[in-house]
Amino acid sequence: MKISPKQIFFRLFLIICGLIGLVLITVVTIAVTFFYNPTLFINPKNLDYALTKTQVLKSWSWKDAQINHQWIAWNKRRFYGGFQDLCLVYDNPDVNVDTCMEKVSWNVELFWSMNEGFKYVIYEPLEIESSKLVIAPKDNPEETPPPDIMSYWDMVWNPLIPDFKVTMKKIDILKKEKPLSFDLKVTKKPELLEAEALGFNLQATKKKITVFAPKKLLVPYDLKTTNPLYFSHIKLEADILETHIPLLLTARIESAEFKMQTDILKSSLKEDLTTPKFMKEVALATTAELKVTKLKDTVYRLVRPPFNILPAPINAMEGNLRIRLATMNYTEKDSVEFKIKTELDMSGPKQDLKFAVNAGVPVKLKDYTLGPINLGLELEKVKLLLPKLSRTRLPPQLIPDKRFKNTSVVVRENLNEQNLPAKVKKTSKQNLDINMHLQALGENALHINTNLLDETLKLNFDLLIANGEVKEGFIQTFPLTTTVFKRKIVIPSLKLIFKAPLEPQIIAVVEFHLPEYKVTLELEGPVSNPRQAFSSVPPLPLDDIYAVILFGRPLSGLDPDDRTAAKKSNQLLSQGILSLAVLYYFAGSPVESIGYDPDSNEVSAQIGLGSKNSLRVGGSGTGLNSAGVRRSLGKGWYIDSSVQRTTRDNGTSGQDYGVLLERIISY
Repeated sequence: MKISPKQIFFRLFLIICGLIGLVLITVVTIAVTFFYNPTLFINPKNLDYALTKTQVLKSWSWKDAQINHQWIAWNKRRFYGGFQDLCLVYDNPDVNVDTCMEKVSWNVELFWSMNEGFKYVIYEPLEIESSKLVIAPKDNPEETPPPDIMSYWDMVWNPLIPDFKVTMKKIDILKKEKPLSFDLKVTKKPELLEAEALGFNLQATKKKITVFAPKKLLVPYDLKTTNPLYFSHIKLEADILETHIPLLLTARIESAEFKMQTDILKSSLKEDLTTPKFMKEVALATTAELKVTKLKDTVYRLVRPPFNILPAPINAMEGNLRIRLATMNYTEKDSVEFKIKTELDMSGPKQDLKFAVNAGVPVKLKDYTLGPINLGLELEKVKLLLPKLSRTRLPPQLIPDKRFKNTSVVVRENLNEQNLPAKVKKTSKQNLDINMHLQALGENALHINTNLLDETLKLNFDLLIANGEVKEGFIQTFPLTTTVFKRKIVIPSLKLIFKAPLEPQIIAVVEFHLPEYKVTLELEGPVSNPRQAFSSVPPLPLDDIYAVILFGRPLSGLDPDDRTAAKKSNQLLSQGILSLAVLYYFAGSPVESIGYDPDSNEVSAQIGLGSKNSLRVGGSGTGLNSAGVRRSLGKGWYIDSSVQRTTRDNGTSGQDYGVLLERIISY
């Protein structure tokens, strides 16, 4: 059976108690004997004989032993003495202990009365000084019953246990994985127990234990910081109540504060502390909180470049991070669900980022495997300013930040690097099942500012995502007024509805505000092909509505060429060949003509580029097929330059270029 560090330190505690108890039994035996028969002297020879008969120790020796007695009164005796260079070797199937104590001394007065019985007065505490204590744990295949920790704790405060002072200048624990060496100092007074080891300081009464860490304690994990991180404060407090023990751990690292609370039943300390049952009991009583103030500044100072610059847009903001942890029971046996809430509250001159991420992480405590993880994102107040974008070009491609790897890869690497149990590292190889619930509800939840819109885009959404696919929910906008292709439009409402496996549905109202007319477009149905309904104020026929959108006037007010373009647009729209977006783009451009070739299914349009130039483009469902520029040279002369995509006889595609000089003479 592998010995855990917790068991090693507990055995060290038992060994120290055993040494004190051994000396104490000897002293009490001598004292009682002296009290009733002072003339009877227990000499080293008799003590050696007793140890030989009991076989408590594997070996023992001492350089000198003094056992002295002083008569004070008929019912009072003083006993004092000690050992010099007392060496002991203790061995059992679990552990081997080898120690040498340079000094063991005692000085106590024992008296007896009818009312109180035996009492003692300590002149000097029982003192033990040692420069050698070697503990070698063994792998014992036999199961040993867990120790009753609280019974040993109560024994320390038993009135029969005298004050003592133990100084061990060197303790070596010979573990296979990582040997440990340290000094130990323990002092017990009537109402106070103090201990120092590895820079830790323990102060305890029978009802309360407080542990202080060293002022500069290294954080045990590599967090990829510029310099190693140290705790500037760490403190553990435990209250020993009648049935349970509440614990509070507080710590600080730079600008980060950590607090954790839990509660342990005293009855549970009699059982094996490594079982899933005990860990579940402790986990269900545990809460924790981490606060980081000035997150941007903290990351910049502590994390090594280039990772000390937060990703956009957080790099332009400053604020606080708060992570809270709680636990609840889970449906599976020996499992708990950790509830983790992360709150980020940051702000800058033109941006705000305030949201919360709620995570539910089920963990099976037997092998540390994870159940389905539920993530919830709640945007409370997010205000973003997008980079300036060109109105005439496609938006730039978004490229992942090369500094950061996939989150699961980072977690896996960190787990493998740390000195963690193998069953914990195994979790990093598990394929995770993650469900997400994303929410932005309320007028202030999500605001996006961009130079492409005249007003702030306000969005709400409520989406359920599983396996990377939106299963259910909606995205909607608040009323928006802006200019698109030089035309004012108002969007009173726009909503996308998701209901897998159906195609997303759109419900929208778009208003085109023209100088003399207001045209309203209602969309409803699948996003790929929604139903369209036009209306206008004052009322107009559909052909006139298209003409108004294209040219700002109904058909009756257009010249023959514009009237032809408007009718052709109506035809193309009704056949689904021309989209509303293209129509509205033409409406903001000086369109001269629109054409459609039913044989090739190609749509063409000619757009004016000034008084002497025009652009002609043509395309089909596969994309742009041809483009050309026509320039007037005057007196009826025109020059056309064009490029057209063609397919050759061998099946390869290419481009044909041409230039045409043309003269038009009117008769």
